[in-house]
Amino acid sequence: MTFFGWEVNGELVGIMGLEPIRDVTLIRHAYVLPEWQRQGISSKLLGYLKGLVTTPRLLVGTWADAWWAIDFYQKHGFSLLSNKDKLLETYWDIPQRQIETSVVLGVEVR
Repeated sequence: MTFFGWEVNGELVGIMGLEPIRDVTLIRHAYVLPEWQRQGISSKLLGYLKGLVTTPRLLVGTWADAWWAIDFYQKHGFSLLSNKDKLLETYWDIPQRQIETSVVLGVEVR
């Protein structure tokens, strides 16, 4: 996994990680400090990372109740995927309870 950061005046205010696994790339651990949210930092990080992806698909998993994250990714071209259980079992190493309470969104990048 490789992390990328966004700095403002030398302060790290946002991060987003990429993890290529077989035929997909996962977005991992995307965060922006609360006082820096809603300023386009996540969008800029995501746009930059999309340009680095060499696999055909980019996936992100999140909690089903994290409507703000789902909304963010959908605004950036991601769609909720119906085969989320299979995807979570294939590309993530998480417990069954987390699989039950998560969603996966994806976008074609190549």
